[in-house]
Amino acid sequence: ADLSVSAYKLFHKMCALQNRKDHGLVLIESQVKFAEQVGMSQASVSRSLKQLAAHGFIYPDGRNWRIRPDFVFNGNGAAQGEAVQNIPAGTPDPYAAGRTDLTVIEGGNEGQTDDRA
Repeated sequence: ADLSVSAYKLFHKMCALQNRKDHGLVLIESQVKFAEQVGMSQASVSRSLKQLAAHGFIYPDGRNWRIRPDFVFNGNGAAQGEAVQNIPAGTPDPYAAGRTDLTVIEGGNEGQTDDRA
């Protein structure tokens, strides 16, 4: 994703602050206090939250934010799967866009045999 340095910094801090028992929930008392907590200006936090949400890294949960549970594993597989199923409809999917910066190179299997038969 094409994110600003501030957005990457905020995402990293949000990962550290998340409630691991509640699959990526980041509690935000107020944007001013949250900006102080993460050591950024309120304007940078606001822009970064919008950018992260637009790219599907986070989504709103009331007045708080939630990190996509498929980005951060917390708990057992069943709880993780349930958290992924609870991502709200309409949340951008960062996996949906194909990567255009990768190239498939033909070959690479010359001289190798498949012994799994």
